[in-house]
Amino acid sequence: MKETRTIQISVLFFVLFFFINEAVSAFSFSSLISFKKSDSGLQSFSLDTITDNQSFHSVQKTKHPAHPNPATKPGRHNQNTNSDIKDIIIRINNQEYSLVKNTVFWQNKPYLFFQAIEQNPVGELIIIPETPNSIKSIKILPSPDFTSLDSLVFIENSHYRIRLRFHDLKQNSFPVIIIAYTNNLNEASNIETKLFPYVITKLNYNDETIELFEGEEKIIDIPGSFIDNIFTDNNWHSLNNFEYKLIPSANNLRILIKASQTGFAELPILLNTINPFPDAFGQPHQELDPLLIKMSVKPSRLQFINVDKEYLYHDNNQRRSEEIRIDYHSSFQLKKTYRIEDQQDNGGTLIAELYIKSFLSDNKILAEIKTYSLHRLTDGYLYIKDANRTMFISNFNIVNRPEISQIEILREGAEWTSNLSVFPGEKIEVKVQGSGLYDVNIQFDGCRQRLDSMRINDQVQFYEVVVPINIPRKKIILFMNRNITRHELLVREYQRPAPLDFVKINYGERDYRITETKFNKPVFYDQTIKDINLIFDPSEIDSETQLFGKQYISIEIRILDAKNQLLDLQTINNIVVCPGPGSPRYNFYSSQDCSQSTVVSLNEYLLRKTYLLEAFSQVIITVKHNEIKHGQSGYVKKITLFVERKNAFDIQVSFPTGLLVKEFKEPGIGSLSGISASILAELSFYDPKRIGYKKPYKAGVGFIALNAFNFRDSEDIRRDIGLVVMGSVEPMRKSTKFSVPIYLGFGYLLKQGDLFFIFGPGISISF
Repeated sequence: MKETRTIQISVLFFVLFFFINEAVSAFSFSSLISFKKSDSGLQSFSLDTITDNQSFHSVQKTKHPAHPNPATKPGRHNQNTNSDIKDIIIRINNQEYSLVKNTVFWQNKPYLFFQAIEQNPVGELIIIPETPNSIKSIKILPSPDFTSLDSLVFIENSHYRIRLRFHDLKQNSFPVIIIAYTNNLNEASNIETKLFPYVITKLNYNDETIELFEGEEKIIDIPGSFIDNIFTDNNWHSLNNFEYKLIPSANNLRILIKASQTGFAELPILLNTINPFPDAFGQPHQELDPLLIKMSVKPSRLQFINVDKEYLYHDNNQRRSEEIRIDYHSSFQLKKTYRIEDQQDNGGTLIAELYIKSFLSDNKILAEIKTYSLHRLTDGYLYIKDANRTMFISNFNIVNRPEISQIEILREGAEWTSNLSVFPGEKIEVKVQGSGLYDVNIQFDGCRQRLDSMRINDQVQFYEVVVPINIPRKKIILFMNRNITRHELLVREYQRPAPLDFVKINYGERDYRITETKFNKPVFYDQTIKDINLIFDPSEIDSETQLFGKQYISIEIRILDAKNQLLDLQTINNIVVCPGPGSPRYNFYSSQDCSQSTVVSLNEYLLRKTYLLEAFSQVIITVKHNEIKHGQSGYVKKITLFVERKNAFDIQVSFPTGLLVKEFKEPGIGSLSGISASILAELSFYDPKRIGYKKPYKAGVGFIALNAFNFRDSEDIRRDIGLVVMGSVEPMRKSTKFSVPIYLGFGYLLKQGDLFFIFGPGISISF
C-alpha cells in the first residue's frame, strides 16, 4: 500500500514538473528542475533561474536518494540551451533524442540518453540555433568516439545537420560530442555533450518448475539479450532456504541453486544492471524485474563429493597419507575417519580411509586419505561410509605411483635398442616401461610427440617422437606429469656417409662432380695434366630436410704406365669435411678436426707428377668414406684418367737389307742393296680403337747409308749416303725394341747427286 502511494505521488510530481517546465519556457527563462529529498522520503522540486549567458551544462546538480549501486540514483531533467543554441538532437535507429527533453543526470553528470541497438550505428546530429543569424561559424571537433560521414551544413535556414558513425557503442559507454562555434558577436564557445547509450536487458524465462534434490547444486541457464550488462559478483547468496550464485555465461545467465528444505518453493532473485536504462517514466534506473524461479525440492539423495586431485597414488610398501581437498557438507565431522568402499551395501572392499582435518573458508574440507587398493573411474562409484551407513558417493583414480624403469627406442627397419642416442630431424618410436603409467602424461622436452592410444596399459606406453632438426639442446629430458625425471635422450650429431656429390675434381678444364656419369668409364684427356685437384663443397652435405654431418674421406691414387706397370701409389687419410653455414646444425658441429682447406692437390702427394706422365699412362683415383669413423660402409667412387695422345715421336735406327734402290738417272728398275743403316726421326700414330696401341705404319725423315755393312771391294757395290723420307709398315703386335718392317720411300743421294726411290725389308731397333 505504501509502495502504491509512492508511485502515485511520483506520477503527480512528474505531471507538475512538465507544466512548470512549459511555463518557464514560455517566459524565456533558463531553468532547471532539481529534486530534493524531504523528511518523508518523497521528492520535491524547485526552479533555479539561470542567466542567459550561462551554458546549459553549468546548471546546479541536485542530490538524489541513495541506490544499491554505489552510483547515485539519477533524476530526470529538462535542459534549456544558452542564447546561441536552442537545442541539440540525435536521430538514431529511427528515434529522435533531444538534449532539451532527454537529458538526465547520472552520477551527478548530465547525459543525453539514447538506445544502442547496433554496435556501430549511423545517426544524424542536428544543431538548432536560437536564431538563424545567431551563429557565425560552427564545427564538430574530431573524436575517437565517432566518424563524420559528411560535412556540417545549414539546412532550410533553421538548423545544422551532419551524419556520424558511432564506434562500438556497446563497449564505449560515454561518447562525447564537442561543438565549437563562434556567435555573431565573434565570441567563441565550446559545448560538450555527453552521450549515454543504453541497452535493454531482457531474460527469456519460461516460468517452468525446476526439480532438484535437497543439498544438491542445480544449474539453470536462462537465455536473454545483453546478459553481460547484468551485475554479478560470483558469490553465494542466501534467501528463503536457498543459496544461489549468478554467473554470466556467453548469451545466458547461469544460476547455481542449492536448496536446504524439501517441498514446492519460489525463489525471487533481484537483478541489477551495470549500466542504467530508462523505466516507464523515462527515469534511468538499474533494477530489472525480479526473476521468480519455481522449484520442486525432493528429499536428499546421496551427494557426490568432489576431490581436488584427479589421481591418488597407492604404494604397497608404504602406507602414507595424502592430503586432499573435498566438497564441504555439514554431515562431515571433524577429527573423524570414514571408510571408502567399492559398493553401497555392506561387505565391500576397503579402498581407502578418509580423515577430516579442518573446514576451509572456500566451502571446502581439508582431509587426509590413506589408500589400500587400486581403483579407476571406469570401475564404478566409491561410497563414503560412517561405519556401515553410506553417506556420500565419489569417484577418483587410485593408481600405482608412476615410475619409469626403462626406455627403448625403435628406428625403421631396426630392432628395439636401449641406446638412447637420437639425431636431429629423426622420427623414432619410444617405448616407456614402468608402473602406474596408464594415465600418465609423458612429455619429451622440445620434441613433437604422439601417444599410441591403442597400445597403452599400466606398465608401458608407446610414443612416436619427432626430434626437431634445429633442436638447440644436447639432451631431451623426459617430464612426467610436468615433473622432471632422471631419464633423458641424448642428441647426437649425424656422422653418416653422404652421397659423394659434394666432391668435385678438376684436372685441367673445369670442376666436375665425381658422381657425374662421365666418370663411370675411363676418361681420356689429350692435354698435359698439370695437376689434379679434388674440391670438397661443404654446402652440398646437409640440406633443410636431410642431415649427414661430418664426412671422413680417404683418397687413394695409383699411377700406371701404358703397360699397366705401377709407377706410384699414395693414400691420403684423415680428410674431414664439415657441413657449411647453410646446414641447420652448422653451429652444433665441432670444428676442431675439420680440414682447413677444401682443395686437395694430388701432385703434393705424388712422387710421379701428373705433368710428367707419358702417353696412355693411367691415373686411378679412389674416393671413399672412412668406415671406422662412420661405423658403416660408405660410398666409393673410382675415377680413371688416361693421358691420351694421337701420335708419338721417336728416333729409330734400322738396318734395311735387300732394298730395291732406283736412281732417277739410271735406266731400268734399279739394283738391290746390301745391309744398309738408317737413322730416322719417326712419327707413329695411335689406334683410337685400341688403348695404347699404335697403328702398323710410321713415317720418318732422316739419313740412310746404302751398303754400309757390305765390305766387299767391288765396282758393282755403290756406297752412298742419302737424305730420305721413308715410311714403314710393321708387324701387328705390340711395340718392341726389335722388329722387321717393310720400307718405302725416296730421297737424295749426296754422293751421286741424284734422287732415288727405295723399297724393301729391314731390321728396326727403337730407343
